[in-house]
Amino acid sequence: MQHKLFSKQKTVIKDALIQHDEQTILDEAILILPIKQREPIVYFYLEDMPIKEIAELLGIPEGTVKSRLKKGKELLKRDLQDIEWEVLYNE
Repeated sequence: MQHKLFSKQKTVIKDALIQHDEQTILDEAILILPIKQREPIVYFYLEDMPIKEIAELLGIPEGTVKSRLKKGKELLKRDLQDIEWEVLYNE
């Protein structure tokens, strides 16, 4: 029984390390986005701000926020497509 407990702890620690590494990769990819795409991505996905608030904060129309989010996601997808995301395999 004790062997299973330690084995499970190793798996949990490994999974946490993998998630941390993958989050670091994603954070770095977000940081290299052009500012026009980075701001809406950060506010929407990391700060959980609604599109209307982002538009008001940035002084741009809501449609522009949406298009910048779309463009930002496309750029991230392009930049990160060659990475093997272990977190996706372990869920």
